[in-house]
Amino acid sequence: MKVVRLHAPGDLRLSDEPVPVPGPGEVLLRVRAVGVCASDVHYYSEGCIGDQVVREPLVLGHEVGAEVAEAGPGVADLAPGDRVAVEPGQSCGECDPCRRGWPNLCPRVRFFGTPPVDGAMREFVSWPARLCTKLPPGMSFAEAAMIEPAAVGIYSVDLAGIRGGEKTAILGAGGIGLCVLQAARLAGAGKIWMTDPLPERCRLALRLGADRALDGDPEAAARTVREESGGPDVVFECAGTNEAVEQAVALAGFNARVIIVGIPYPDEVRFTASTARRKNLTLVFVRRSRDAVERAVEWARDGRMDLKSLVTHRLPLEEADRALRLARDRAGGVIRAVIEV
Repeated sequence: MKVVRLHAPGDLRLSDEPVPVPGPGEVLLRVRAVGVCASDVHYYSEGCIGDQVVREPLVLGHEVGAEVAEAGPGVADLAPGDRVAVEPGQSCGECDPCRRGWPNLCPRVRFFGTPPVDGAMREFVSWPARLCTKLPPGMSFAEAAMIEPAAVGIYSVDLAGIRGGEKTAILGAGGIGLCVLQAARLAGAGKIWMTDPLPERCRLALRLGADRALDGDPEAAARTVREESGGPDVVFECAGTNEAVEQAVALAGFNARVIIVGIPYPDEVRFTASTARRKNLTLVFVRRSRDAVERAVEWARDGRMDLKSLVTHRLPLEEADRALRLARDRAGGVIRAVIEV
């Protein structure tokens, strides 16, 4: 099978490797679509995310739409030809977070495209059947690859505790930010402001439910949100920069919740402590998703979330390097580049 491996920052190589054999409880998946996430870009650009360092050639990719090619021993609810979305995190089920219902916090999780676990930028992968969700009729594989970022967006809104009517700001209108936007609207958020340097992303944000979308200089946009809103009740940081975290704290209202969704580089978060303290802010960090994949599939099926619009570029596996560079450079109007296998 064809496989794309990251050997060093910026060094992707196409190779031929054996097709894996599904074990008990697993299915062999024929990968059809893989979304390029910001975490993939971090590994591609820096070779690490925090203390997770690429030390051996690694297959990237965790946003997956696939077709079952073979069912392993003991699998009864999936069969060859079934089309699925894939939960990319396999938790241990035994640690304290797992036992308490937080598998996304499992310290022993095996997560696609995270060292040393290979991801899905390849033709086939074996994965537990319990982590595969059947697709409804009519959902494309590219849309299925967007289920994982949609689940992150839904979980982020879960953590925000939106009850209805909250003034909300979202910094960053990439794939995750636009999923947060749609989930916040479904949760009953009040007026929603969105900021992003790129005007084409702000135009899409307006179409997907934002009341205001401000492009250009992020700091100036954040000041405008603060002036217009008087300080939002909830702020989502989805830009993945330390500057955005600082802006989120600065523009938040009193007793607000700041939800930090993005992954910054370098591995640190900075903000003015006195500002956060005087406003009595609550800062919440997001770790992937929890119990949200089925909701993402259901909401996309019912038209409550538009995942199709996130897919702006489709490239073959042989052009994985171009897909990652597009995502890294935010070029060509990209929201999500999807590698079609």
